[in-house]
Amino acid sequence: MDTSERRGSARYLIGLPLLYKSREPAPSRVGVGWTHNLGEGGSCAELNECLPRQAPLTVRLQTDRGPIDVEGQVVWVGEATSTVGGIPHGLAFAQIAPADSQTLRALLLSEGETRQAGVRLPLEVAVTCRPKEHAGPPVDGETGNMSRGGLLLRLPQIVPPETLLELTLHTPQGPVTAEGAVVWVEPEAQRRPGEPIRHGLRFTVLGWSTSLSLGLFLVEPT
Repeated sequence: MDTSERRGSARYLIGLPLLYKSREPAPSRVGVGWTHNLGEGGSCAELNECLPRQAPLTVRLQTDRGPIDVEGQVVWVGEATSTVGGIPHGLAFAQIAPADSQTLRALLLSEGETRQAGVRLPLEVAVTCRPKEHAGPPVDGETGNMSRGGLLLRLPQIVPPETLLELTLHTPQGPVTAEGAVVWVEPEAQRRPGEPIRHGLRFTVLGWSTSLSLGLFLVEPT
């Protein structure tokens, strides 16, 4: 739980992609970002622009249980601390439909128990993996899910743990590149003949622009 500031509801370190629509100042515009923490009353989120305090927002959070739409406003604005993140904003939620409120509460309960920092969202796109530290042919496969911290890869062959890979994700909006390290490989006893082998990958290089591109695709896949 993040207790860095006083608030009326608990916050948990949950990273979700979001779209926001700022209604003021006119004309309204749409932006993208990621939550840093999340609670029933609001969120600390990294956004791709600096918004004014008290700006009213419509926010769509993408979760593994489906989208959640809320109405809220900006209550504070921080400063970007690095080139790999956006501008932190404090968001207070004002209105949320009962069904979305129930979905949010269920998410917080499940993720709060395990204290996971990233919710895995379905992401099925073709991917090309190239070994970074030694010469070798590229390996083509597909992704299974994603969080801001990593990916599930389905590959036709074993790529050993600790292998560093350069990734190209072939999304409908165009290729997205990142780098990561294999952290686990599906045990032999769980593999099925003729089916791809699952690999867990942790991002080692994921720039802010790449995070935004993937976040936008996760919220609006088509």
